Amino acid sequence: MPPYPRGTYVLLAAIACAAFSSTLTGGLLALQLRDKLHLILGFSAGAVIGVALFDLLPESIEFAARTVGGPGAATLLTWTAVGFFAYLILDRSLLLHGRPVTTRGALGASILCLHSLIDGVAIGLAFQASRSVGLVVAIAVLTHDFSDGVNTMNIVIKHRGERRAALAWLIADALAPSLGIALSLAVVLPVSTLGYVLALFAGFFLFIGASDLIPESFHAHPKFLTTAMTVAGAAVLYLAVSLAAHAAAVAGVEVADRSTQGSTTLVLNGAGKREKFIFDVYVAALYLPQRETSAQAIVAATEPKRLTLTLLRDLSAEQLGNALHEGLSLNRTPAELNALTPQIDALIATMNALGSAKKGSVLTIDFLADGTTRVAQDEKTAGAPIAGVAFQRALLDVWLGPKPVQSDLKTALLGTGASP
Repeated sequence: MPPYPRGTYVLLAAIACAAFSSTLTGGLLALQLRDKLHLILGFSAGAVIGVALFDLLPESIEFAARTVGGPGAATLLTWTAVGFFAYLILDRSLLLHGRPVTTRGALGASILCLHSLIDGVAIGLAFQASRSVGLVVAIAVLTHDFSDGVNTMNIVIKHRGERRAALAWLIADALAPSLGIALSLAVVLPVSTLGYVLALFAGFFLFIGASDLIPESFHAHPKFLTTAMTVAGAAVLYLAVSLAAHAAAVAGVEVADRSTQGSTTLVLNGAGKREKFIFDVYVAALYLPQRETSAQAIVAATEPKRLTLTLLRDLSAEQLGNALHEGLSLNRTPAELNALTPQIDALIATMNALGSAKKGSVLTIDFLADGTTRVAQDEKTAGAPIAGVAFQRALLDVWLGPKPVQSDLKTALLGTGASP
């Protein structure tokens, strides 16, 4: 089970309840407005296609990008094509072999339920990345769970399914995200695998929207309003996903998913905000070759690492140096600090060489595999590399040690929660 703080489990339970309510509300609304079904179908078509283009595909690429050596965009788009044509073959096979249209409705509803299940898994895995990323994915899922409910009800009814069957599929779809969240707590899937699955389901959704819902809605009511509702459905999903993505920023700072140190690609392990009394100081982001939730393992590893500090206020060289020295003192005895005096003096000299750092500046601390530490400001290297594995570990302990400068920031950098 992922090492979440207790409050995160409560939050996941609340998200599961919200997903159930959102899906159920959408399906019941579709049932009550059957006389306006062509408009709902039109909106649903745009929403389904919007989910595929603005949510599933970008998320699949993002999940894959978090794993070093993961599939590229071209590979994931191939899986989207596989999903599209696989659904096409299944759909036409049922039609050509004389299967009742209710069977085709059940097929569509089952795909929607499976997608909702993956949504729940995606929420859980996103929280494993960090609390902030998890909230963003949850917002995106909740915004289109309503459409999922509408789509599930519409697909069954459109293919002459009975009201009872439609309600049963609706309840199954409403429960699916909760089941997905529960599964994510028991089984931790590689993010690259989830990328393939999301890309595959994007293909399913593109077929359902473009080859099924759009023609059906327009065939019955070839009016401008029907087309406008399709565009509106896609626009609503685009707006919702865009707002959710904007919310991913930590304290207004956009945090990249990857960073490059020489020829090595590092992935974001976690990010959070450093506060001092009532002041926001900086946003810290930790990058590693692969994700790790153990602070001891991160500090002990000889692999390359990167820590970026995006300043949220102006700081003088003296303030920077004093803050780092204070952090070093928290986890080292006087004798240990004395042994590190040359390296600490070199660090202070580097800070002094930088001078004052303005709000928005990015300080980068690279922990190289050869045991040296390098500091840069706004991508410009400052000072000479500082040698010593012991110094590297002492500096990392400023944020990840037993007595970090801020405990919830440590939790955020480990990817098990977010700094406020």
